Amino acid sequence: MHVELRTTGNPEALIPSIRAVLRDMDPNLPMQKPMTQRAQFDESFWQARLFARLAMFFGLIAAFLVATGLYGTLAYRVSRRTSEIGVRMALGAQRSQVLWMVLRESLLISVAGVAVGVPLAIAGAQLMRSMLFGVMPGDSISYLAALLGVTLVALVATLIPARRAASVDPIVALRHE
Repeated sequence: MHVELRTTGNPEALIPSIRAVLRDMDPNLPMQKPMTQRAQFDESFWQARLFARLAMFFGLIAAFLVATGLYGTLAYRVSRRTSEIGVRMALGAQRSQVLWMVLRESLLISVAGVAVGVPLAIAGAQLMRSMLFGVMPGDSISYLAALLGVTLVALVATLIPARRAASVDPIVALRHE
């Protein structure tokens, strides 16, 4: 038997009195698993929530790894080009021009990654159609948010090597090698 009650206030406070009424009706009738509708809803969707939280966690780890990899690659490239940057600055290049040069390289790498990643994301969304709750596989808002996230991660990861390159002292850079 399944019984539902509508109440105002805290429904869990009524459980002892409901037990007493059931015991009065039939002492052999057990009350196996009393729960609120909210608890029943939470119990029925725990797997979907766990999957969503894990996907978010792994997405954040992926963003961190992308930022770390991009930062490492650009920091290495900037350190290898210290002499070139010093010559450019000695010949009159402004700090903003050097900053833009390094940022442009990063953005080109990011655009290449997005060009490869978007078709793969669309294909993956088609494969995972049954696991997407409330999101269509071709949802443009999700793709725009992901694109914005990748751009933001790329800019943050690039800013440190770019600022370091822009602050190079030309005389120190020319003596570097």
